[in-house]
Amino acid sequence: MSGWMVLILILLSLAGLLSMPLTFKARGRLCTKEQRLDMRLAWGGRLLVANIGINRGKALFRLRLAGIALPANRKNPETVRLRKKKAIAGRKKEKHGFSIFTISKILSRKFLTVVSGFLKKVFRSLKIRLRLSGVYGAGDPALTGLLAGLIAALNTGRVSLELDADFREPVLDISGETSGRIIPVVILCLAIRFLMSEPVRKLWWAWLKLKFTRRKIKEDAQYV
Repeated sequence: MSGWMVLILILLSLAGLLSMPLTFKARGRLCTKEQRLDMRLAWGGRLLVANIGINRGKALFRLRLAGIALPANRKNPETVRLRKKKAIAGRKKEKHGFSIFTISKILSRKFLTVVSGFLKKVFRSLKIRLRLSGVYGAGDPALTGLLAGLIAALNTGRVSLELDADFREPVLDISGETSGRIIPVVILCLAIRFLMSEPVRKLWWAWLKLKFTRRKIKEDAQYV
């Protein structure tokens, strides 16, 4: 068997794996007394199943392959704390060079149109069903009214929002559930098209050139 045949078989196998849908289902509650989320991800006809539970900041993760429980990788809290500390210190040292001019270039009408189109296509491909019920209030009647209008506009089709507005006081007590599916190859194709569109391509290409220039200046300074 030639090398080209092996490469084609590998690519076809990879495409087949990426075409298998990843289904997800989640339910939870968000309020002042309880923050809970239970989520299940299943891939390959439940060949691989991951269960994620979050309750008041504590997370639980379980993974099963063909019905066999796999050991979870539990990280040392001290190691996690040190890594976070190093990451924060690194971000403080790094200069990103953001400015009003840079932000204005990013937030162009053409860029926002491309982003909006990409998000709409991704959302349609997920086949999401969402149901929320409960009560909410911002403490400000005007802001609560604005939120009520936005929620009413979103309450269509696969999205069911049975939410009552409280105009008297700030309150948040919402329960809900959602389900859907993700086909990795579809998301990958949409992401590639998004990244290669003209306004997005200009953005990441300029960022790469800036990173390369800074690295070259830094390397040249070491030899001076």
